[in-house]
Amino acid sequence: MAKIADQYLLVHPWKIIEEGFHADRSRVSESLFSLANEHQGVRGFFDEGYSGESLVGVYLNGIYEERFNEAMAYKGISNRLCFMVNTVNWLYTHLELDGETLDLAKSRFSNFQRELDFRSGELRRELVWETSLGKKLHLVFLRLLSMETRELAYQQIYMTPLNFSGKLTLTLGLDFSIPHRMFEQNFWNCVRREAGAILGVSKTIRHRVFAGMKVDAEAKQTPIEAEKFAGVRLDVDLVEGQETTVSKTVIVHSDRDPQQALDAAWEQGNYQLHAYASTQTYAEVLEQNRMYWEDFWAKSDITIDGDPDTQQGIRFCIFQMQQTYRGVIAGANIGAKGLTGEAYNGNAFWDTETYCLPFYLFSNPLAAKSLIDFRYRTLPQALARAKDLDCEGACYPVATIDGTESCTLWQHASLQFQPTTAVAYAIWHYVNVTGDTDFLKAEGAQMLIEICRFLASRGQWSATGKFGYYAVMGPDEFQMMVNNNAYTNYMAKRTFEFTL
Repeated sequence: MAKIADQYLLVHPWKIIEEGFHADRSRVSESLFSLANEHQGVRGFFDEGYSGESLVGVYLNGIYEERFNEAMAYKGISNRLCFMVNTVNWLYTHLELDGETLDLAKSRFSNFQRELDFRSGELRRELVWETSLGKKLHLVFLRLLSMETRELAYQQIYMTPLNFSGKLTLTLGLDFSIPHRMFEQNFWNCVRREAGAILGVSKTIRHRVFAGMKVDAEAKQTPIEAEKFAGVRLDVDLVEGQETTVSKTVIVHSDRDPQQALDAAWEQGNYQLHAYASTQTYAEVLEQNRMYWEDFWAKSDITIDGDPDTQQGIRFCIFQMQQTYRGVIAGANIGAKGLTGEAYNGNAFWDTETYCLPFYLFSNPLAAKSLIDFRYRTLPQALARAKDLDCEGACYPVATIDGTESCTLWQHASLQFQPTTAVAYAIWHYVNVTGDTDFLKAEGAQMLIEICRFLASRGQWSATGKFGYYAVMGPDEFQMMVNNNAYTNYMAKRTFEFTL
């Protein structure tokens, strides 16, 4: 039976739009309405919080933690799991009116709409909140990640009382206390806090992440601090029919160096906060983003006539690819869910070389080369993994963030070799498209030779004199301990031929 999409978003050539809140799809929508700029990714969760089904998630590319399973007595089985860790919720917002808190799981509201614009990267959400006393407040929430200055992020809130005047209490902050949902545990210690700034250190790897904010509002601001929180409370005077705007400029900075001195991490973050928060407005960065995306779409757009659903779909996919990765962070890769959530632990799989790389090859060859450079940087880990399997050469991991094997299931990590042949395929594809023979003769040749050494040592000769692979799992992942899997054999053969 053919699968039919259960469509709940409006069709638009350049946006995804939700009219009316679909609470039964809240977490799906949070993924769809996510923002990213390669440095960080922010799920489309509600700024003000939501007691219904939600995953509050802000993830930084390359910022990860680790957990160890019980060590196995059998050689070659990995017990170390690396995962992209939830970081700081810089969108923390709490709205209170007459002692009542806005929570769309409990509050009465109407005219809900949110939309994500592929031509600017701006996420907009609006609604009318009606309190138990009948007061109606029109709210517009905007958020934006700068594509030019990757550490820079913005939040804006517009508030218009429709039938009253009065005081609203608004709390804005930087919250490191969010648990990592996969393990229901928080992985951060906050070692320094000041008004509007906080420095977190991850508990095991000890990554440093600085978050700082500047709030612009015509209201009294009272600093608030907790163990893992830095923020301000605003007493906002609302006048019926008049719009009030509150803007928050945020810097989320990390050098991705667990050895960095804490003072240096703080000083670098504070420098960026003062350099950008006072000099660039939301409107200015929005215009910069529009120019960035206009240039990008002029080079990379795919137009489809007569099929508006597919047109929207292909642009959404291209937009998410470009948000997730564009080659600006050295050593970055593409996790299975990008920067939108915790499934697959943020690990990169062979999908990078087989499915993602072709997009960049034809739209951004430098970014494509950076993806292959990740495999070159992590060649030492691949060499070590081959030794774990009693083989020679280099065996690339099934799942990884830092180049080590992060898949703790032996039937995948020890039997699947399509990640290794995928690296050879990526080199072949890159060289054939770009003609970069200098890369092929240097880094490319090193990887290919070590890959071939692994493939030669892992394969066996049959009694009839034919070479192949025994006790493997092919890319369909449905059958284990397979002899002469067609894909594995074919890709190994092509890798040998290309290298020779």
